[in-house]
Amino acid sequence: MAVFKRANRKSKPWGFQYSYKANGISKQKTSFYKTRKEAKAAEAEYLTSTGGPVKIDPVITFADWYDKWLHTYKIRSVSELTMTKYATSGTIIRNYFKGLKLIDLTRMIYQQFINNYIDDGYGHKHARQSVQKLHSHAHQAIMAAADEGLIRRDYAAHAELGGTAGRSEDTKFLEADQFEKLRDYVDQFANPQRIALMMVQTAIYSGARLGEIGGLTWEDIDEKKSTISIDKTFKYRFVIRNADGSWPEREKVFGPTKTPSSVRTIKVSPVLIASLHKLILADRIKAISNPYHLLFLGPTDLPIYSNGVNKELRRALKHLGIERPGFGFHGLRHTHGSYLLYKGLDIQYVSHRLGHENVGITTKIYTHLLDAMTQKQDEKALNVL
Repeated sequence: MAVFKRANRKSKPWGFQYSYKANGISKQKTSFYKTRKEAKAAEAEYLTSTGGPVKIDPVITFADWYDKWLHTYKIRSVSELTMTKYATSGTIIRNYFKGLKLIDLTRMIYQQFINNYIDDGYGHKHARQSVQKLHSHAHQAIMAAADEGLIRRDYAAHAELGGTAGRSEDTKFLEADQFEKLRDYVDQFANPQRIALMMVQTAIYSGARLGEIGGLTWEDIDEKKSTISIDKTFKYRFVIRNADGSWPEREKVFGPTKTPSSVRTIKVSPVLIASLHKLILADRIKAISNPYHLLFLGPTDLPIYSNGVNKELRRALKHLGIERPGFGFHGLRHTHGSYLLYKGLDIQYVSHRLGHENVGITTKIYTHLLDAMTQKQDEKALNVL
């Protein structure tokens, strides 16, 4: 009995082969499938129907299996931040399924779980992206259970996903003229007494993520070359100062960037460099403990959290008369990229500057803008021809 893959076969490359006896004669039967999951499911079903050695655990709950899978396969392979997202999904799974045994899970029960997360009927609704993320986490655990032979098949394979539309494109980006007005505003008012506004200024000129900006140190700023080096993030969710006010070890303060490709050195405007120069001078004369030379220490002597920078951003937008309900700090990153593309910069350059894993991610994020630019190019082509 075996699951195998046929070489150079595009149509149903995965096979499941088993032996049986007919009239005292040993025979073999082979069935072929499109995917390995289908072949493994056939194997599990065969073992169950024939009383074979399926490793079904009649006791373990789905929630317990998810936790076991998470701490076996993910704890060493994902960042702490990603691990917290998986753990959050685990809490949602446990709250819904409670004591449901893994062996009692069915496709219908799983679909009801997804439906409830989309809209529980009591005013709690989730966006399509949130539904897809939860499903991705739960599905991985269910696939692992099927591979282990703990359940007969992957009951989440064909789940129908939905959810609200989420934020519109208008809440993710500023228009070019709005972006320029905001840039001019922060250039005028950002100073070492308004740390959150300086973080907004840094996001405008760099397109960096909040964690990347929070993790910037004096040494990351090269004033002569007008560059910023991004090679770490500040662990917003995990950093707690010691009881005596001292800092924990470096590995508890800084984490890796989102992906290896997020490590980058980028050119920035001399305007931002001059602003950061003033901040570094101010930091150096402060009588506070800052052993890691963090740039953006707020009133609590820690980098300002998202609530603080978003409050300062909303204040600036209100002052400028820019109405963008739902627009947040991360939107500055999206707007930075869209503004550069709008100004004609190459998408490959923008992708590298933002630290995207590949240019496909950049294309997906800025589809609306690229479509509009293509339309303009089409119009120019028609005029030329």
